[in-house]
This record gives sequence, structure tokens and C-alpha cells, in this order.
Amino acid sequence: MTSALQGRKKESWKLFDEIAGTYDLLNKLLSCGVDIYWRRKFIQNLPIKQNLLALDLATGTGDVPLVLVKSKRISKVTGIDLSRGMVEIGKKKVVKANKQDQITLEIGDGCNLEAADESVDIVTISFGIRNFPDPQRSLREIYRVLKPGGRVMIMEFGVPKSKIVNAVYMFYFRHLLPFVGNLLSNHSDAYTYLNETVEDFAYGAVFTSWMKEAGFKNATFQELTFGISNLYIGDKK
Repeated sequence: MTSALQGRKKESWKLFDEIAGTYDLLNKLLSCGVDIYWRRKFIQNLPIKQNLLALDLATGTGDVPLVLVKSKRISKVTGIDLSRGMVEIGKKKVVKANKQDQITLEIGDGCNLEAADESVDIVTISFGIRNFPDPQRSLREIYRVLKPGGRVMIMEFGVPKSKIVNAVYMFYFRHLLPFVGNLLSNHSDAYTYLNETVEDFAYGAVFTSWMKEAGFKNATFQELTFGISNLYIGDKK
């Protein structure tokens, strides 16, 4: 990782403040709506327990909490993010969905969690951990706050293995997506930076090895949509 990229990660929340107003629209447009399908995977992999307490890191505008509470097994979700602009938009979405009794969105750092030891059943992150300046510290923090029997689920971009899919995807990812994203967000290089973080970040077996080092058991990953996205799952025994 270049020092410039690492430096930007430390203040990436400022970038998200700048693009907060167009973030949801561009997410749906640039992913062709497949991000909705990906987030549903969180519900499909919930622990078999009732009254689950969930913590969503890098919550952005609250899409993951709003998906999680669709499950009757979820009692409450707290979402945290360092971008106040994103969180404020998320709060409006929570009110619109009338889910204030189940969802709380707050300003918080995914690498330095304020939650108490062994206080939550689930921790989720959706396409955010690659922007953390110290993702391995975040994994250790997640392990700390999870109850015994708790589960972490992390969705993050990957790189397709198929040569044909990889070629098409990389052209879109490196050229078309940054151009359209920067143009419509009215930002000089936000989507160029976000794409760089994807290609720079660990994925697959390397990332699951980080999870195991943090203490997680049964650390595995599922490839989604030809490997464009990966869902990582680990349990605290």
C-alpha cells in the first residue's frame, strides 16, 4: 500500500461526507442493484438465536441495519460511522422506515469500538473494512465485543477468477465506474480512490487468515456474483 493511499484511509470519512448526498443513488446505479441482493446474505447467515443484538460498522446511510431488522431474530441494531454526513442521511431513512425503536445510528470508529466486552451477538461490515486504516485491529476489536457464540459477517469486494469475467469487470471497474461516479457525485476523484482501495486490499484466503489471527473460528468466505464480492463469516467460540 502506498503511503498516500494509507494517508487517505485515515481521513476517508471526510470523502464520504463530501459524497453523502449522491451516495445511495450511485450505489444502486453503479452496482445495477446487485448490492441489494448481497446485503440479504447477512440475514441468510444469522446465528440460530432469538433477540440478537447487532453492531454494524462503517454503516454509512444505514442500509445494512435496515436489512437486518427485517429478520424477526434481530432485536436491535446499532450502526456506527465516522462520516456525520452519511449518518445524518441514514437517520432520516430510519425514521422514514419507522424503525427508530430498533435502529440507532451514531458517530463511531470501526477500529476503536466503544462497545463493552462481549456485548453483542453479531457484527457486520458492508464494503467498509477496506477503508479502515488498520483492518486487523478492527478484527481484534470485533472479537472483543462479540459474545461467546457471536458471529462476524463482512462483505467486501474481491477479484473475479474467471479470465473473461475479470477482463470485463476490470474495464468497468477501472474506467467506466470511476468516470461516471466522479461525474455524478461532482467529486474530482472519490470513485477513483474507492476503486484503488479495492485492488489494494487483501481478499479471499488472505483475509480469512487475518480473521483466524484475531481469534475467529470457522473463518470462511463465500464468493458472490463470480467473485466480485465476498462474504466472510467467523464465529467466536
